[in-house]
Amino acid sequence: MKTDIIYRSIYRFIWERIEGLILLPLIVPSWPLSKRWFNNWGATTLECSKVWPGDILTPTEVTTFTRAIDINASTNTVWKWIVQFGLYRGGFYSYELLERLAGIPVKNIESILPEYQSLELEEKIKLHPKEPGLPVGALSEGKHLCFGQLNANSEDTLDPQKSWSIYIESLGKNSCRLLLRSCIEKPRKTTIRKQLSLALETPIDFLMEQRMLRTIRRLAESVKS
Repeated sequence: MKTDIIYRSIYRFIWERIEGLILLPLIVPSWPLSKRWFNNWGATTLECSKVWPGDILTPTEVTTFTRAIDINASTNTVWKWIVQFGLYRGGFYSYELLERLAGIPVKNIESILPEYQSLELEEKIKLHPKEPGLPVGALSEGKHLCFGQLNANSEDTLDPQKSWSIYIESLGKNSCRLLLRSCIEKPRKTTIRKQLSLALETPIDFLMEQRMLRTIRRLAESVKS
């Protein structure tokens, strides 16, 4: 039986397009000041300092970003949206326009896709059509999905080792916390170009992640389990 796929409505697409275009020029240049509030947007002190399962995928000397949101839905409901994350899957749940400007032909799906309700360790999820996929480094159904790989980079690369993880923490039968956590190794080597790239990457990551969290909350709360 063919799955009925629901895409983001044209009205929501236009509204989020406007929102993204307004926030982008506000957040990026203000980041030296605004990062103290947005680096760990929505997360508690305990959530930021806690050692999470995906942290093992990066070295001990890393910069971390933990962002979180409350959702009035069960962990099982939220997991159904999380597990289908990815390009050519359920999408990224963020600003489609900004993703397409970056050359990513993503379509964010607003329905559960049965064919993408399972993942395996080391399975790779695409974020960009021209880049290799991110391997699943740690996985626990209904609890966490972590992307990264131990010893992923050799010592002579300019690229820092990274992990990016999604966590669901139950608060009750129909309530939970959804967290996104990035662990980024300090660059082994640096250039002016690399410094500029990282300076732009961090605020853009926040912009896209806060929209992702808010979208998953809307989708999960619209489906009662």
